[in-house]
Amino acid sequence: MWVFEETLPDGRLLSKVINDDRENVKYLPGHRIPENICAVTDLIEAVDGASILVFVLPHQFMHKTCATIKGYLSDSCRAISLIKGVDADCRGGLKRVSEIVMEQLGLREEQVAVLMGANIADEVARGEFCEATIGCKSESFGNRLKLLFELPHFRIQTSPDIVGVELCGALKNV
Repeated sequence: MWVFEETLPDGRLLSKVINDDRENVKYLPGHRIPENICAVTDLIEAVDGASILVFVLPHQFMHKTCATIKGYLSDSCRAISLIKGVDADCRGGLKRVSEIVMEQLGLREEQVAVLMGANIADEVARGEFCEATIGCKSESFGNRLKLLFELPHFRIQTSPDIVGVELCGALKNV
């Protein structure tokens, strides 16, 4: 898991706290991170060998993030965005995050998906009942993602309408 390195108020590095204490004390305090997750601060190292990229960061950092990893991904790599929002360029145009991923990383539409729902990370982490929708043109990739993300308390539906799912996720926050 790539972590943008930050120094916490007590002087410790966020990545070290995540790896040593198994908790993201800044962004998801009070919830244990599984042992199989390792926080790394080098973005290239984080994507090395990845078959699926899961994007969960503020949308304004997507261009730089994608530019950094472009050329380091395998040909079979796919991506899913959990980012709610749209990107506005200086000419007044709007782009969905999935469009940025496709354009910047050279992925085809069937290699990209989105996961959207009216959920808060803390509620999902506490095991409260939540629902979400995966928008994905590829039925097989969408079903694979459903298997990866769905939990007894986190129910997921799939839809081939990636545009509708992503826009509803963005508009939910307005």
